[in-house]
Amino acid sequence: MKIRFYRNDRERWSEIGKVKSNVARDLQVPRGSLVLDVLVGEGDFSRAVAASSKETFVVAGEILSSDLKEAKRRVEKEKLRGRVGLLRMDVTNMAFRDSSFDYVVNFTGWEDFTAISGEELIDKAFSEMTRVLKPNGLLAVTFTPSLEPKNEISKRDKELQDFMYKSSKRPVFFKEEFFHRQFERNGIKILKRKVFQTSKDRLQPLDAKEYIKWICTNYKDFYAPNVEMRTHEEILTEFREFIGKYGIREMKSTFTLLVGKKNS
Repeated sequence: MKIRFYRNDRERWSEIGKVKSNVARDLQVPRGSLVLDVLVGEGDFSRAVAASSKETFVVAGEILSSDLKEAKRRVEKEKLRGRVGLLRMDVTNMAFRDSSFDYVVNFTGWEDFTAISGEELIDKAFSEMTRVLKPNGLLAVTFTPSLEPKNEISKRDKELQDFMYKSSKRPVFFKEEFFHRQFERNGIKILKRKVFQTSKDRLQPLDAKEYIKWICTNYKDFYAPNVEMRTHEEILTEFREFIGKYGIREMKSTFTLLVGKKNS
């Protein structure tokens, strides 16, 4: 098996950024639509949707203040203040009236949602997303599906991911069937499914070590207090030989888009 590495971490993020832009363009949001984007993080997808459709206004909702601060900076930098509105928002309890938006969209973040809010609240989040969507409005969700290990390297990748968290509460990736059930349960008829992919390159050993150090240092800023990680020293001690040879594969190379219409 040939191992390919990204030149640096920036190259990996650039690939994911291209996927966000491609998904936004694929949605073909009609001119003048009112769009709600949920679990927006730093708002990259919100800005991509606004840039892809003229006179569209995107309300970007995120619960983490630190992410909203960075999202605001990027909106200002790209001169999209009049096209993207940022709100601190809990997707399980939104203040919008019923049937407020032409589109409700999302680009990943469900794995982090489970760590912050809990897997048990995803049903409520989808119910709220459907509530604020207009009849015949479109729900578009992009997620990174759970991947089954296919060889010894990918098995070791999963072991590393599992080892990083000491607590039972942690980011969780879901199989595609999970999202199909959410659409069906909320009266959303799926119109389209499309898969977008980046390369399956890995972070080089030095970049991988920096990635582990960063996430172990900063996870408390974006995960709930009851999520506990091991120290980066513990992780590197356990997986030093593996990371030194293979680096890390960040589990976000396949992105599945589901688009559905709300019943009238």
